[in-house]
Amino acid sequence: MSISIVPIKGVDIRFVEGTWELPRDLRASVGERWAAMLAENPHLWDGRIIGVTPPVIDEDGHLRASAREDAFSAFLTWREAGFPEIGIRNLFGSALIISSDGFMLYGLMGKNTANAGRIYPAGGSLEPRDVLPDGRIDVARSTEWELKEETGLDHAEARRGNLVAVLDGPRISIGQAFHFSDTADELVMRIRANLEQQEHRELADVVALRRAADAASRGHVMAYAAEILDAWQDGRIAL
Repeated sequence: MSISIVPIKGVDIRFVEGTWELPRDLRASVGERWAAMLAENPHLWDGRIIGVTPPVIDEDGHLRASAREDAFSAFLTWREAGFPEIGIRNLFGSALIISSDGFMLYGLMGKNTANAGRIYPAGGSLEPRDVLPDGRIDVARSTEWELKEETGLDHAEARRGNLVAVLDGPRISIGQAFHFSDTADELVMRIRANLEQQEHRELADVVALRRAADAASRGHVMAYAAEILDAWQDGRIAL
């Protein structure tokens, strides 16, 4: 499956009522599959997650879609089934942390998470807290919160760069570049110090990369995250 990266100017996603249209047999299996997942990893929590309809990017460069929420257990069951088509995409914000000496910093997910061992930018799936009173989904705020919660870095310290949509089948990453004045070594040191203070940390570590291959010995770099790195280094996208 090919991955495409599209520069965008903004995001306009509106929340609507109703759950995802999972096939009946898949919906019926959620309880059993969740119990099995909990047996393997009792640290999982069945919260609510927001998915979006297949988006349209208009001529002004804005990504538009509607959104519905469902249970995290339903999402993981859908993911385990190989993401059969249900008219929903897993859209999430990604904080692209860029150091002053030309590295991008990704997180290595901890063993207590649903993505243990995977490497990708700081970020997270959309949740009900990301729905504004008027029904709009605030992806930008979600990205800034996730950056702070996972790494301790504040978006206000950085120069905000470009915004891109990374289309990877059922996954859509909305990547926001944050250019920091710190070097990669300085950012790694800061983030590791913050991780040591976190009571419920999601990241096992942080890695400074130029290309996806740089992380080959550390963990599994998600395909969309690998494409961001290589497209950036090859000059196919400007961040």
